Formats: sequence, structure tokens, C-alpha cells
Amino acid sequence: MDTSIFEEIGLTNAETKVYISLLKIGSTTAGPLLRETGLQNSTLHKTLHKLVSKGFASFIIKGKVHYYNAADPENVLKFIQEKENKFESMIPELKLMQKPVDKQEAEVYEGFKGFKNALNEFIKDSEKGDEFLFFAFYTKNPKDYEYVYNYYRDFEVPRQKKGIVLKGIIPSSLKSFTSKRRAEIKYVDFPTPLNTSIFRDKVMFTPWEDKKVSFLIHSRQLAESFREYFYSIWNQKKL
Repeated sequence: MDTSIFEEIGLTNAETKVYISLLKIGSTTAGPLLRETGLQNSTLHKTLHKLVSKGFASFIIKGKVHYYNAADPENVLKFIQEKENKFESMIPELKLMQKPVDKQEAEVYEGFKGFKNALNEFIKDSEKGDEFLFFAFYTKNPKDYEYVYNYYRDFEVPRQKKGIVLKGIIPSSLKSFTSKRRAEIKYVDFPTPLNTSIFRDKVMFTPWEDKKVSFLIHSRQLAESFREYFYSIWNQKKL
């Protein structure tokens, strides 16, 4: 018989041996259990005490002698279920005590359609006044460049309906491509990250040079880091 289940429900190896021996022998004193289990006398009595406290055994006293009995396996199951039910009733209170864990995950979207899906996912939990921060999209392929900026113009409608504030930092060399975007834009004459957007606790990367792949990362820490960097440039007096 596979006895590993006893360990899973909290019994030690010695407790498992003694409980199974009690089932086999029936009502008994310590002597037969010593012979059956091979345990030392002190270990056996400690183990019997623990089994009784856990509800796996009971005893009666006849003329100062302890006679031990194994609990019926069905009663043991009920005992375990009662503990599970008690723990289940505590779950709401325990969840209130639980410290929230920041969600961190990454999603990959392929192709232009994937890019649009990623952008919609990016802002789906938005609230009025949320900031959509971006560093300019750039790729060497003119057609890709045109597709993306045309879609960004279409994207203005849902963005404005949601009340999202749009701010961008863009190299001056790309001004002609972005001047029609309805956003607060600051143009710079020094290198900045490209193809990167920040929104709430998400960061989106669109490195399209080798393959049209967009990465949507859920990470409060990463988003805060990029947001801090964005504003370190945005708040400069002279750009």
C-alpha cells in the first residue's frame, strides 16, 4: 500500500506506522505496537500521544493500563474535511490580510494586426486623465512607418473618448511625420529611446526592424522606471 498520502495530510513516518499497526492489531497496549513497528519505547509513546491529539487514535484505561484504538478511516476523513471547511471559512479574512503582489507578465503580438490588438489591450483599463507617454515610433521601412502613423491617427478617436492624455518625446528629425498627432509633443535634438510607450503599469515595445513584433509588458516597476525617465527629459527647461 502506498502510504505517502499520510505524509501529505500531515503525519510523520512514525505516526503512519503506528496508525496502520493499530488498524491491523485492534485495541492494544503499547507492547504489541513496539514489536510491530520496531520503534523505541519513548518514540512510540510520543507518537501515540500525537496521533490522539490529531484525532487518528483514542485510548481507554483499564486498571491503570492504556489500551489504544485506531480511529475509523471514515472518521479520519471527516476530521480532515472539517479542517478544510474551517480553513475555507477563514479565506475571506486571510485575503483581506494578504499584501497585493504586482502582476508581471509579457505578451507577444505579431504583425500589423497584432500591433493594433496590443495597442487596444494597452489602454483597455484606462480611466479619464490617464497619461499615455511615448517615445517616437521609427523603422527604416517607409511603408511600415506610414501604416503605423496612419493607424495612430485613427487611434485618436478611442483615445479621446476615453479621456486619455497623450504626451510624446520625439527627435526633431521626425517632426514632419508626427506634427499631425493630437498630442503634447516635445522635440529633442539628442538621442532618446524609440518605439516605446508607457501607460499605467504597462510598457509596450515595437522593435520592427527585423520582424513586426510588439511586446506588451505588465510591470509596475518597469513602467515607473520608464515614466521617471520620460519626465526627466520632459521637464528640462531647454530641449
